[in-house]
Amino acid sequence: PKGFRAYIKESTAEGNELVDVVLGVLRDQTASNRERMEAATWLADRGFGKPAPDREHEALGIGDHDARGNPLDERYKW
Repeated sequence: PKGFRAYIKESTAEGNELVDVVLGVLRDQTASNRERMEAATWLADRGFGKPAPDREHEALGIGDHDARGNPLDERYKW
């Protein structure tokens, strides 16, 4: 909803309280590894950005070309 982001920022000291809660989970030795990893991922995604998707599985490799070196996959033909 309109204004929701501003409301959250105002209500949580510009989001610092949210980060403090997640840092608490990350540092909690009694939390499960899963909870701690989710907290670490949340912080890393927001602090450094999410990693780019891995597209290598779509890349052509050996055996994906004909004898002349032309791609066999129609998406890569010009």
